[in-house]
Amino acid sequence: MKPIYNLFYNLLPVKKVNADSQLFLLTEDEIKNIRRKETIAVWLAAFIGAMGVVLLYLPQYVYPGFFNNTPVILFGKKFILPVTLIVYTIILVIIEILLLTLLNIWCAHEVAVATGFLNYQLKKEKRNLLINISLEKKNKEILQYGIDPLQGINKKALLAWNFLFILKATLSNMLFKIFIQRALGRYAIKAVQDFAGIPIFALWNAYGTKVILKEARIIIMGQNLIEDICKRIRKDQRPTDAFKILLYDTLQYIAISKRDFHQNHFFLTKNLFDIYSILPKEKHLLEDDYYKKLQAAEKEEREVCQLLITVGFLLDGRLSLHEKGQIKELQAEGLLDVNTAEIKKYQQDFLNGKGIEGLIKKYI
Repeated sequence: MKPIYNLFYNLLPVKKVNADSQLFLLTEDEIKNIRRKETIAVWLAAFIGAMGVVLLYLPQYVYPGFFNNTPVILFGKKFILPVTLIVYTIILVIIEILLLTLLNIWCAHEVAVATGFLNYQLKKEKRNLLINISLEKKNKEILQYGIDPLQGINKKALLAWNFLFILKATLSNMLFKIFIQRALGRYAIKAVQDFAGIPIFALWNAYGTKVILKEARIIIMGQNLIEDICKRIRKDQRPTDAFKILLYDTLQYIAISKRDFHQNHFFLTKNLFDIYSILPKEKHLLEDDYYKKLQAAEKEEREVCQLLITVGFLLDGRLSLHEKGQIKELQAEGLLDVNTAEIKKYQQDFLNGKGIEGLIKKYI
């Protein structure tokens, strides 16, 4: 479907906006405009989810003869299968996914335009980035630098968790139907059970779209913030070999903290490798003595790494329980003088376009 997404993206108009070079800072009008469009997208996503359930079950009650079971011979045996229903369901799912993706592309495009991140000259250059955000496609280019967020993790457990997450809406719908049956007993007619999925799929669609739109804002505002931070680090700290090794370790530490492939972490890594001409390894593993190395580093070098670690915590817009534990570890080692509440506050300021100047000035 990529040609369809590209065509739709190319057809979206780019309006001229008055924006300064600090695209990670937003005015009140810009924030209101972005939130208004995000609200429209979320409600439309919920409507698409609800209509998907209605269009799946309503025709079965209005035209029951059209959905009769069909005898099918497989491997010499006869099976009675709802072939028409299966084909109809697949078509509906494809249409729903297409509509949701186009909706996400539209809103990501509008956020990019509203913040000044996207203009007519840059539209083609930013196309893949914005479409990949809409498709929730992970950027794994960071592996080219030898940095692996999954260092030391159980890959089978991760695969099982991701599989369950993909089935979240279907599982929620099944549980809700069981609840309906238990609550209403024999009075829970089939129609009630079938259409009970409307709020479930509407809510999951709304939630999924909200997550994607938040991610779009994080990446769009994050890229210019990262460029600004990297330039200031370059002016603050000369490129010694010891500092380059410490930077490499710090970037791997951030990756392991997040346990995810994120566009902003890739962009941070790429910028630091470029400005310091760091040669990438095939694989860079974080050693157990990283905290000791950081404690032994010169004050200026240590403060730059402390800034990067803190920025790394907030650059994807969320803090996991694992990260909260790491923040406490860093505080206990005397390597961090901001707590979880303060990092959350900087995270919200970043998401709301207020910047994190107070945090940057704390270290460089």
